[in-house]
Amino acid sequence: MEILDANEVIGSLGLPYLRDLSTFGALSDEVIEYLLNRGSIKRFEKGDYLARYDEIAEEFQIVLSGKIAFYKHCEGHDVLTRYFRPGEQMSFDLMIGLIRHDGIDVAVEDSQILDISSSQFFDLRVNYPADFGLLMINLARELSREIAMLEDVIGDSIGWHLEE
Repeated sequence: MEILDANEVIGSLGLPYLRDLSTFGALSDEVIEYLLNRGSIKRFEKGDYLARYDEIAEEFQIVLSGKIAFYKHCEGHDVLTRYFRPGEQMSFDLMIGLIRHDGIDVAVEDSQILDISSSQFFDLRVNYPADFGLLMINLARELSREIAMLEDVIGDSIGWHLEE
């Protein structure tokens, strides 16, 4: 794992690319730069672990590039449950819910991840309330998509079929 300079990441990825990431959708360039400059950008090589098992989530992450696999710890096993791709958030639900991490993340390919701490998240609300509202909509939209995906998986696994 390597800590990256925000200005270098912004320069290499470009603001048009960052603007297209779903979590940053409709945010001003100023706020995107604020988030990257105030957060911590980490580079993980393929195979690196982002192990935080049983730690209280005090931050969440946005995948800037690459792909991360999440393995949920369940009954003594780590089970692959999903992949996180560019623009998707990781651990926002845990941070908001004050929930402990219950699995590990593994870089499937070289990846860049932005950490946003709970204090930075609060500061965003104070300093940029309109953009904060947009960010909350983006995060809520992604969580609702995750819930719908989980409902589909559960329904398919137990053979739910609604009669019309």
